[in-house]
Amino acid sequence: MTPLYLLLVAATLIIVALLISALRLRGMRLRGEPFERRPLLSVDELRCYQMISEAAGDAYCVCPKVAALALLRPLPRIGRGQRRLAHGLLAEGWADLLLCTAADLYPLAVVRLLPAKSDRAQRRIVVRLRAAFAAAGMPVIELTVGDLPSVERLRGLVAEAIAMADVRLVARAEPTSGDDDEDALLSDLAAAMRDPDGRVSR
Repeated sequence: MTPLYLLLVAATLIIVALLISALRLRGMRLRGEPFERRPLLSVDELRCYQMISEAAGDAYCVCPKVAALALLRPLPRIGRGQRRLAHGLLAEGWADLLLCTAADLYPLAVVRLLPAKSDRAQRRIVVRLRAAFAAAGMPVIELTVGDLPSVERLRGLVAEAIAMADVRLVARAEPTSGDDDEDALLSDLAAAMRDPDGRVSR
């Protein structure tokens, strides 16, 4: 059996270490303003923004880089655990381009600009966000940066997305073959949104 004084010494050391760590964090402050301005859109993103804006027409506007948390919120009836997971998901993403009505900026559809290559974790986030936007009635147009469709094809995608706003839809520029678990992720998310007490763990 461990002597009592050894337990007291160990507890004291742990408390001292925690206090030192807390004091260090409390004393850490940002020195000056170590920031610099960066472009809002890359060259490829700007080109896509211009093409989408032209395809949408004057009755609609395109907003770049809109946080998912500004567009979506968890359903009020879901449980606390599901709400926490939903907030975590939304905090990870954004709409690269957002199609809105020009009159009142009502969000209609989302344009996601996908990199030519992405890792598995990024693909999972994309799949979950796609399902979240689509489930909220915001069609999703997915475009690959550096490999944009023709102007005619893009105009058709924009028109389709606007026509289908407030209806569940996922639109893609070209057919893509994702991972085997994408359908399962979509099914899980849809089930969780239907079932307030559902649990999604992947």
